[in-house]
Amino acid sequence: MRNLHLLVVSVGGALGVVGLLTWSASAQVPAGSTPADDKINPPVSNCNTIPDTDRKTPATATPITEDLLTSGQPCQQNVSPTGLVTSGPGPGMANLQRGFDFYSWLTFIAMNSPADGKVIGHGPRPGGDARTKWEDLQNYRPLADVMLSNGDRPIWGTRNVPDLCKPHDGPGKMIFQLGEEAFNQPFKTGPLIDQDGNYALFDILMNQPMFDFIVDKGLYSRQGQRQVDGDIQFPSGNSPGKDKDGKDIQGHMGAIMLKVSYRILDPVKNANLLSQFHTSDALIYFPGPPATKTGPACVEKKLGLVGFHVGHKTKFAPQWVWTSFEHVSNAPDAADVASGNLLPRYNFFSAACKTNCPVKNDTPPQPPPWDPDESLKFKGEYRSQVIREKLIPGFVLKEVADLNTPFRALLKGTVWENYMLLATQWPSDNGSHTDPLGAPAPTYLANTTLETYSQGKIPLASSSCMACHGNATTHHVPATPSDFTFILEKAQEAKKAQ
Repeated sequence: MRNLHLLVVSVGGALGVVGLLTWSASAQVPAGSTPADDKINPPVSNCNTIPDTDRKTPATATPITEDLLTSGQPCQQNVSPTGLVTSGPGPGMANLQRGFDFYSWLTFIAMNSPADGKVIGHGPRPGGDARTKWEDLQNYRPLADVMLSNGDRPIWGTRNVPDLCKPHDGPGKMIFQLGEEAFNQPFKTGPLIDQDGNYALFDILMNQPMFDFIVDKGLYSRQGQRQVDGDIQFPSGNSPGKDKDGKDIQGHMGAIMLKVSYRILDPVKNANLLSQFHTSDALIYFPGPPATKTGPACVEKKLGLVGFHVGHKTKFAPQWVWTSFEHVSNAPDAADVASGNLLPRYNFFSAACKTNCPVKNDTPPQPPPWDPDESLKFKGEYRSQVIREKLIPGFVLKEVADLNTPFRALLKGTVWENYMLLATQWPSDNGSHTDPLGAPAPTYLANTTLETYSQGKIPLASSSCMACHGNATTHHVPATPSDFTFILEKAQEAKKAQ
């Protein structure tokens, strides 16, 4: 893991942060945060402002009812160190964690609601599935539509369909541009291969406030980034309310980046699984050299969502709030493997393998490059043997499990009951003058489909969203921090004058 510009960092014991219990959504705005720019980030009127508790004395849980399925996406977290947990070690930390995890579930439901405005789980596909809001190009744009190969200025709402894909195109189809970041895990650590021998695929998307900021600042090309002086500060989300003088504060949705992971589903061979995954009909485009060894070519595939990872910059989380969900059958926990308490089928683990199995959480034995061809099948017998190394503190695991149960019950009978929150990572000291990461809590967080090979216990090197993204830089000379996103590193040289 790189460590380009973090000179003074204290991540270690996020549970022992001094003054933690004074942190809440009523804290002072941290240094470095910026007011909303209505040009780049226009006000929104439908921010979800439901808190993690109704703040009564004694506090009671906000009911997890069907009302939450249509409550909308939070523009910022609404959390407090006081609330449900009143005993045991660190009740303040536990209450804050619950607030952030509640926020993450509201985010998941809002973003995965149907693009046509219907209630989540009420779509026309098996399991009530439907094209989601984040798949609608009026709400989110994939990385390939922003960081164009020729460094041109991207246009919101323009759907880029390669010529070879046009004969196969149709309503609702996703254009998936294949590049190394689409099949190789972060820092080129290797591909993830499912139990059918297919490559897992990855994509990155962003919302319009993030897109508009990139375009307005010229960050879509390397030349543009070299011309920007000063720190990059993406817009922050904030809830509507009143200021100290009683004047109305308008709500703004902050910059949101989304990373998703998919497994390939065969409509015939995997027909019995289609009601268990959110699916997308995709046209996989191989640009050809130098981006891909194969191509140009375009192939059709049905993709099943297995990982859902959201970063949202908010007013009181300038280091962003990091939400991570997985499909429940991706991989077993290490404790489940030890006890033998295993599911009959996993996406990236074989319970049937007893001898000569691949080393757990290890990359293919074949040396790189690992580039796929048009079949998207891995050559050879290798299949990933992934185990989830739970490094999250026990009280967080219990709190997340206690929250997953009612939310998944709320989605019972739909594809969405098959997804679980791993945890939310958040800055426990968001205004720190010594730790630019804001003391991430919990210290470690790994999604087995997106950080398969970085599960570990080494601060700044293992499975930490904020520690990893804190290393991201721009193409400025010298390199400057890019506000916790690697998206800007994907910019290309402009081929013509801007």
